[in-house]
Amino acid sequence: MQGVSEKSESDPGESRRGLDLTAQQWIIALLVGVATVSAAGFGWRAAATGSTAAYDDRQSISETIAVKQQEMDIGLAVSGDTRNYSRYLAGYALAAELENQADGLEQAGDRGAAAAARREAVQLRRSATRRAADAGVFGNSTIADDLSRPSPTPRPFSFEERLRARTAEQQTGVNSPGELNPDRWAKEAEQIRDRINGLAVWAFIVLFAVLMFSLAEANSARRPVFYLAIGTGMAVLLVGVFFGLTVDFFA
Repeated sequence: MQGVSEKSESDPGESRRGLDLTAQQWIIALLVGVATVSAAGFGWRAAATGSTAAYDDRQSISETIAVKQQEMDIGLAVSGDTRNYSRYLAGYALAAELENQADGLEQAGDRGAAAAARREAVQLRRSATRRAADAGVFGNSTIADDLSRPSPTPRPFSFEERLRARTAEQQTGVNSPGELNPDRWAKEAEQIRDRINGLAVWAFIVLFAVLMFSLAEANSARRPVFYLAIGTGMAVLLVGVFFGLTVDFFA
């Protein structure tokens, strides 16, 4: 009877120790679950964000090709403007030669021939100006005075101005995609990759907390090691989840 009594008296303590151990295991299991779900959430977010980076890469490549094509088209157009302006200058040079001949004829007393040469020089300047305008070297709205009363000196030509004008025409055309900026897409893709790398780092940090919780469970009887491991795990979990969410998850 005494043995039975001693056994019954020891049962409550043993029962309490079993309950305490079970509660401890539940807490560690809960912490492991939170850490695992957090790491999985960071991985899911990284995968979802990666598709956006791929889209930005495709946009950057597409716009880079389009920009190179635009630059080629603009270069060809400006090169054509330069050639047409050279023809325009040739017409003015021929008109100037006719003017010199007219001066010589006038000095020789042949006023009729001199007047005809000057009229031909005016027609040469007018036709040269019209051809240049039709080719796009000059705007049609800017040559009205030269057509009615051609200037004896040719109109100026600026390569830089023609380059800007052709660029504006290319970007504002009906079929133009507008102003392209492939560097912006490339920069956004690089920023997204930085976020993906950041999410991966935070996921590994959170998983390190799982390792600490497992270490704590394995050393539950060695209290100093247990408290050190579970405290480190909780600190790592809190830091990883907080900074992972605020820095990269919702960025």
